Amino acid sequence: MKRYNEIKDIIIAWLSISLCFALVLGGYNLLAKNIFKNFSIINFLILLGVSLIVTGTSFILHELAHKYTAIHFGAKAQFMKWPKSLLASIGLALVTGFVFVAPGAVYIFGKELDIKQNGIVSLAGPVLNIIMGFIFIGLGLLGLSKLIVSYGIFINFWIAAFNLIPFGPLDGKKIFMWNPFVWLITMIIPLLFIFVL
Repeated sequence: MKRYNEIKDIIIAWLSISLCFALVLGGYNLLAKNIFKNFSIINFLILLGVSLIVTGTSFILHELAHKYTAIHFGAKAQFMKWPKSLLASIGLALVTGFVFVAPGAVYIFGKELDIKQNGIVSLAGPVLNIIMGFIFIGLGLLGLSKLIVSYGIFINFWIAAFNLIPFGPLDGKKIFMWNPFVWLITMIIPLLFIFVL
């Protein structure tokens, strides 16, 4: 039963975050000018399809990286969705055009991890996204669809940067508490690709 619930929670979170990215990257939010005039159901479905593919790799692999790193340290781990956060994320994307990537978390139990192990478990997700961002850059050089590549680069670096914010339940807080230098280096990479390059 726990296994089924975890898969169900991951699927619900994946679909919700994909919808958020499709709304935001398509410019479909209430603060955008001419949202209804420029809306195209065909274009939106294409963006949603691409977002489902990219988020299916970026978000799901991010959570699995946390889970299996925790298991490596001898703990048990399971992803659980946060229903209120999911609804808030969709609402925020629709109204403001901002993606709040906190659909749930991998809960660790069965063994208490020390601060370093907890930091490494938290680091695993954003590092996976940074690697995936570079993989999409490589796929772009090999001629993969520009739309998929641009989504792949942006979504992966956005998920990494957002989760590295050193606040609340996000990964960044646990990484920073373990090793501020590792946190800083890890945070600089996605920010460069989002805001500079």
